[in-house]
Amino acid sequence: MKIIKLGVAFALFLTLTACASIAGENSRRVRVSSIPSGATIVVDNQNYGVTPAVISLPNYIYGGKSVTLKKRGYQDQTMMVNTQFQPIALLDIFLWPTFIVDAAAGNLVKIDPASVNLDAKLYRI
Repeated sequence: MKIIKLGVAFALFLTLTACASIAGENSRRVRVSSIPSGATIVVDNQNYGVTPAVISLPNYIYGGKSVTLKKRGYQDQTMMVNTQFQPIALLDIFLWPTFIVDAAAGNLVKIDPASVNLDAKLYRI
């Protein structure tokens, strides 16, 4: 009976954990800098501080996020943080319910390594 309970507990563990959520690259941190510094960082109409800064983006970045830099006397500049599929999430095919966990947590995608550092040169108006 103990073996059956242990087996059921292990099966539940596998179905409630998700491959990409546990083993994937789930950092949502992006370094943002500008010349000149001191530009306000705006994502989804929310202020994320001023440059230079390391910001943490929301989990749900399917399709990417636009990051806009604003500074008085300078043109606004918008840059894109792109995403890409996490190959580890392919393991969700074998443990079907885990796909739901990874999708809900926003972990089927990761930030494209080319988008981890955003550097902008702002131009005067």
